[in-house]
Amino acid sequence: MYDGLSSPDIHTPKNLGEYASIILHYPSSTLWAGGTFIMSRPDSYPSRMMNAEIIYLGDVEELHRFQRNDRFAEFGAMVTLDEILSTGKTVLPKALIDNIQTIGSRLITRRVTIGGTLSTKGFTTSFPGTLITLDATAEVRFIKKKRLHSRWMQITRLLDRNGRIILPQQGMISRVRIAFSEKNCQYFREIGSFMLDPENSVAASFAATLDQDILINPRIAFTYPTHGVCYSRDIDSIFSSLRFPLEDSEVRTLETMIFTFVESSFQNISSLQKTRTSGILREIIDDLNEKTLTVPSEES
Repeated sequence: MYDGLSSPDIHTPKNLGEYASIILHYPSSTLWAGGTFIMSRPDSYPSRMMNAEIIYLGDVEELHRFQRNDRFAEFGAMVTLDEILSTGKTVLPKALIDNIQTIGSRLITRRVTIGGTLSTKGFTTSFPGTLITLDATAEVRFIKKKRLHSRWMQITRLLDRNGRIILPQQGMISRVRIAFSEKNCQYFREIGSFMLDPENSVAASFAATLDQDILINPRIAFTYPTHGVCYSRDIDSIFSSLRFPLEDSEVRTLETMIFTFVESSFQNISSLQKTRTSGILREIIDDLNEKTLTVPSEES
């Protein structure tokens, strides 16, 4: 049963300088990013590749750092979701907290890292979409002219045309910066299991400021785990042009416009994913309608 199996070489840098040296010596090496997901996949380990080189970043101290000021929080890529909850639950955006709490028990969130949720290959977690709606940025480290460089980039700029996170060759995410959002409408919803039934699951994240009957700076993203993130500024602009509450006919028109874009981006989403996307969208609209119609009680 062990024919054809080979043990990979595991590199464990202690700092980013050692990481750069390993990358230069082993340019085809693979980062163990999204390891919590990788180890749950069939035939993921041991490796069937000859001379496989894997880099484990868990010993790089600076990737475990967390800092905050009055405007934002900054997390190293190896900070776990459980640590994010314990350090920033009272100040971080609601959509992010709700997203983390859907992942599972502490047994899982104590192992999943913020960097891993963005860097998993061949599979898209629900976090890129949420971070996009919150206008988060990431520090990307990459090798250029045999030196390690860094650049802060919006998460939207890391998406390719297929809605997947793509990093520069031999690149890695070292930090994620999330602003303390003042948006009064934040929403995250996941239907189905991204881990157990990715072909039929969907997640949506939404954030905006509702000012009387209009939305200011709305952002919405839908995530289909085996396809990618569906995000467009054109859809955001459509939401900006709406006046709430919406009539049923307006909701149907909005739904049609969004599905036109979704299907042009991902042609093979399942019928169940389409139904679930529609249900989530209507939940968001119902919530916005209710907020618009709610009149504060007069002070006595």
